[in-house]
Amino acid sequence: MKSDLEDLIISQDQLEQLTELEVGKIFMGGVVRPSALRSLGQLLSFLMTEFSILAVVFIVCLGVGLVIVRSWASFNNLLGLIAVVIGVTITVAIAWNGYQWQRYKVLKTLSHLLDEVDRHNDIVHTIRVMDELRLAQSPGSDPGIPNRAEIIAALEATRDSLISALMTERILRCHQAVLQHGRDLMGSIETNLAALQALHVSNQSTEYQQFLQEALEIGLAVQQEMMTKTGGDS
Repeated sequence: MKSDLEDLIISQDQLEQLTELEVGKIFMGGVVRPSALRSLGQLLSFLMTEFSILAVVFIVCLGVGLVIVRSWASFNNLLGLIAVVIGVTITVAIAWNGYQWQRYKVLKTLSHLLDEVDRHNDIVHTIRVMDELRLAQSPGSDPGIPNRAEIIAALEATRDSLISALMTERILRCHQAVLQHGRDLMGSIETNLAALQALHVSNQSTEYQQFLQEALEIGLAVQQEMMTKTGGDS
């Protein structure tokens, strides 16, 4: 990947630093990301994780139950014990998923922002692939797509908006009383969005218009998400 594109990627380490949470493709801060469930592979991975947790809970409960009933000389209803253990396991599963839902409501804005980060990174990777294809077709020539500078500028503005939004979300989530910094970052998001809109209007080449349109859509989504977040917290 060319260095200018490499700098545009928002890495997982950066996300964890900005959000102060462990962030992955499936989980964020220990809570499942709804977008992960749209992919069959990630959905299967999530279901396997859930099944593994339930299996561990069942085995632990069964083991504890057997230890307890061993002291009961008259106990001879093993099926009853298993039924009780299954009931406890289901109760734990319901309680755990209820807790996950409550946590998700707190992290809902972050979930949407992470989806936009994924879109942004996908655009950067797409441009990288186009560069490699052009280089393969014309070895020794400049692999860059036409009007590359405008595209890079749009993606830089999108990246800055996403970083500002992630910082704002973290401040609002962790420090509800400290809002001024969040307002300053919202101003940065609006400035970057204005720059994106200007680039989108002034450049109409169909070859790279899609990239500018994608960057503008991400910027608008980020602004809308943060307006909803700040409006709901005020």
